[in-house]
Parts: sequence; structure tokens; C-alpha cells
Amino acid sequence: MMLAIPASGWSADVKPDIEQRDMIDTILADPFFSQSHMELSFKNYWKYLKEENANPKEVHNAWGQGVSVDYKSGYFADIIGFDATYYGAVKLGASDYFNSRGVLYNNGSGNSKSNADGFSKFGQRNVKLKYQLADFNFDARWGWQTMKNMGVISNSTRLSPTTYLGWTGSVNYDALTLRGAYVESSMERNSPDKMRFQTNEGKYINHIASGDALWKGDMLNLQYGYGESDNYLRRHILFANLKPVKQLNIGTQIYGTHALDEYKSMAAGKRDFDNNAWHFAVDVKWQADNWSTKWGLGYTDAEKANAVGFYPRHMSKNSRGTFASMAYAGDDYMRDGELMLATMTDYNLTPELTVGLAGNIGQLNYKGNHVRTGEINAYSRWVPSHPKLKNLTLWAMFGPGWSYKMNGKTPVLTDGRYTRTHTLSSEVIIEYKFKMF
Repeated sequence: MMLAIPASGWSADVKPDIEQRDMIDTILADPFFSQSHMELSFKNYWKYLKEENANPKEVHNAWGQGVSVDYKSGYFADIIGFDATYYGAVKLGASDYFNSRGVLYNNGSGNSKSNADGFSKFGQRNVKLKYQLADFNFDARWGWQTMKNMGVISNSTRLSPTTYLGWTGSVNYDALTLRGAYVESSMERNSPDKMRFQTNEGKYINHIASGDALWKGDMLNLQYGYGESDNYLRRHILFANLKPVKQLNIGTQIYGTHALDEYKSMAAGKRDFDNNAWHFAVDVKWQADNWSTKWGLGYTDAEKANAVGFYPRHMSKNSRGTFASMAYAGDDYMRDGELMLATMTDYNLTPELTVGLAGNIGQLNYKGNHVRTGEINAYSRWVPSHPKLKNLTLWAMFGPGWSYKMNGKTPVLTDGRYTRTHTLSSEVIIEYKFKMF
């Protein structure tokens, strides 16, 4: 009896321990935990521009080191989960006017390089839902999240992406997907601050609502998007991509933006266009085994009285608009009456190393002047295949360009002629990613 009593006590203690371990194993086996993963990435970003469009010369230079920790859970009961991403950035270098590069935080007012700073933020933190009913798939998110071409809303990335606070949702059936979004605030790609949307005059905009319908077929993809920044701008977009053969892709885009009451009430100097702005684009890409080439043509109609109008890519200040045209290059190539030709051609010197050339040229007519702008850039991308370096990417681009002296987007004339200006731009990105679990 003296020996049996402690033995039975030990047995009684072991049983709850086993049950506790079994319960923990059962919980951790749930997809919410077993299908979760975390990724750590580092990005070194240097971006440079020298231009003389408005002043004798301005140098826009920013250099920073970024880090991100991205956690994505699985779905508890195959219905609910959450994601969270931390972003941090450290200043490595800057000049005056650094803020136009979107790399470093402007911790002050004005364009002084002394304002350049790093930042730290949880740019994404959201609850996600999914549900399947027969052949219908439903998805939704609420919280801070990034949005890529969600109707008329999109993001932009430097050391972190632009993120938005609000709702997104989608329903998918076969080749058809319907999506919607309602957002009220944003965090810019180079800032930890929560910002409200604003007009060009700085008035607050309550929200941006957006939606689209996508059709994905074997040869043809279609997307129609619609959205509005509350009582400010309304936009329609229509994209089509045709792939008649494996190597060939033909794309077309139509963008239409219409002024609403808050926009029309602004002073003329704050408006990009008067009532309506349109941009039309077409591109053709040929993808071979070791090389590819893409050519694009674009035209803009953005009338503005007594000045050169401009098609605005974004739905407000502190937001980013969906824009896939090859005219996407700073402030150029989307002025009223401007016709643009662009190309991007690259060649794989090795399976790891790609080199290429990209170029744009645009022309508009203003008071008897054929005003031309353009640029040409050489670029290279290296993605090593060594197992220990397979998640490393190095990108570099460099090239000159030319534009004109301007006030806003309107050429400044001297003796009836416009003055040509020169630009020089460059960027280097070194990025490394690896999965923590």
C-alpha cells in the first residue's frame, strides 16, 4: 500500500498532462495556426532625379534601408483569420527636395534635407473572412490593408506600400469576379501617419468608394472599374487584354475622370482640368524565350481654359489611383493633347541576369510650338539561382531625359518659343526575402 499510493498519484498527475498536450496539439493543428506563415524582407532603396523644369536646377535624392515582417494566418474553421505587417525604415542619405522620391519620411515642413527621417509602423493589420457556397467564393477584409488595382484604387511601393483603412470584399464564380472597396484613411508609402483624403485645396474628403467586375478567359481578360472620391472626382476605367497566341499580349485601356461639385468649386490654379479628362492607351508585348519587347501608345484629352490641362492619376491627395498605361512616368506624357510612344525591351544574358532599355517620347502643341518630352533608361535585374541567394533581387536603372520650362504643366514661352530642359534619373533597389515559418 505504501508503494501503490505514490504510484497512483503519479498516474493521476500524468493523465491531465497528456490531455493538455493533446488539446494543445489539436489547437495547433487547426489551419488557423498550421497554415500561417511569416516572411522577413530587407530592401535598400536609392532614388535620384536632377531636373530644371521650374528652377535653374533641383536635385531630388533619397536613400534608405527598409525592413518588413509580414504575418499571414490561416483561417479558423476555414472562415476567419487575420494578417499583420510591420514596416521600418532607416535614413541613409538625402538632399533637399528628397520628399518627391517617396522613400523617406518628411518629419517637418518644406523641402529641407534636415527633415528627412526614417519611420516605423504596422502598415497592415486586418481581419479576413472567406466562405464558399457551392461554386461561389466570398472574401472580405476589414482594417488596414494594401490594395492593388481594386477598381480605381491602387497602391505604390518604396520601402513600404501605401495602405488604406476600410472594407474590401469580392465574390467569384467561375471566370467572373466582382469586387468592392470603401476606404476612409491612408498611410503613405513613406510615412507612419494616418492621413485623411484631401482635395487639391486641402479640404477633407469623407471617403473613396470603388468597385470593379473582372472576366478572365483563356484568351481574353476584361476589367471594368468605377469609383468616386466623395463629391470630388468620379472615374470609369475599362481594360482589355487579348492573348491570341502564347507569346503575344495586346492590351487596351480607357480612363475617364469627371469633375464633381467640390472639384469644380476649387480655384482654377488648383484644378488639373476643367470638367472631364480622358486617357486612351494601347500596348503590345511579345515574350520570347530569352527576350521580350513591349510597345505602347497613349493619348490624353484634359482641357483646361488658358492653360495646359493634365490627367490626374489619383482620386485625391493621400491616395493612389489605378493606372496601367505606359504613360506612367512622373508628371509627363499625360498633358492635354499629348501623344505618347513608349517601349521597354529586355534580354536575358544569362538565366540570372537581364538587361534592357526603356524609352518614352511625347508631343503636344501649344501656341505654335511642338513641345516634346522624352527619356531613355538602361536597366538591369539580377536574380541569382544559388539556393542560399534565391530570394535576392538587385535592380538598377539610369538614364537622361528632356522636358521644358513650365508653370504647372503649361510651357513658359520666351519670344514665343518654349525652352528645353534636361533631366537625369537613377534608382537602385536591393531586396532580400526569406520565410521565417
